[in-house]
Amino acid sequence: MQILPLLLILALCGPASVWSQTAANGSLLTPKDSILLTVNNGQKLIHHIVKPKQTLFALARFYGLSLEELYALHPEFQTDPVLRVGMLVSIPIPNRAIRRYKGKDFEPAKFAPIYYVVQQGDNLFQICKRHFSMPVDSVKTRNNLKNESIKPGQLLHIGWMGLEGISSEWRTPAAPPTTDQAHQQRYDEEKKNRGEVLGQGVCFWQKDSNEKGDLYALHREAIIGTVIAVTNPMSRRTVYAKVIGRIPVGYASNIEVVLSAAAARQIGARDPRFFVKVRYLR
Repeated sequence: MQILPLLLILALCGPASVWSQTAANGSLLTPKDSILLTVNNGQKLIHHIVKPKQTLFALARFYGLSLEELYALHPEFQTDPVLRVGMLVSIPIPNRAIRRYKGKDFEPAKFAPIYYVVQQGDNLFQICKRHFSMPVDSVKTRNNLKNESIKPGQLLHIGWMGLEGISSEWRTPAAPPTTDQAHQQRYDEEKKNRGEVLGQGVCFWQKDSNEKGDLYALHREAIIGTVIAVTNPMSRRTVYAKVIGRIPVGYASNIEVVLSAAAARQIGARDPRFFVKVRYLR
């Protein structure tokens, strides 16, 4: 099961309802909400479940981001900025925003619990020490664990987040644009003077490749040297990759695009062939 559907199921069936109404003070969270957290390449991500009437502007402001930063995290919002109820929006969370212990001044009405979603290959020591710098015994006691045995999909209560949201001052200065962001900026700029073509079909990539290099693509019609946008509908993620050549003879006719391993993994590819939607310029 892919991580986003799994997170949504856990959110609906977890320790607290994510569908509680927005607090009267305008907060996007209430004490009855459960905040789901995962760690991807060392970065902690919380997964906000959209409620009725919530907007991108409110989401960005609540989590201490600018709209531009939110767009960089989720390029798909630039073409479809409407938040739909139940949609999962992944947001990086700084360590300072995670309250690991209650302390004397803790007021339950001002915090929502954070639950770490156990992933394949996790162990309790790694989660406690590497991710959260907490004693294993503290996490065991908080979660009523009899031993250190855990399983994928299990929720571990590791702390709380304040209902006031995340201060932008808690975030480190924005890093230079990634290759994907640079490609996206180029695509958006060139789109002003070119026509956009929409397509869909099968994406192929070398799943067994250990390549961690550039984001590039092969396509039958896109102009070589331009940028192509490839979206995985299952993960709702888009990657912007440079077109470096044509799809070789011998590939099936339904292969719409061939992606580098780095580009495919960026949009959550699991199988060597999967359905995608593409946009390119002519």
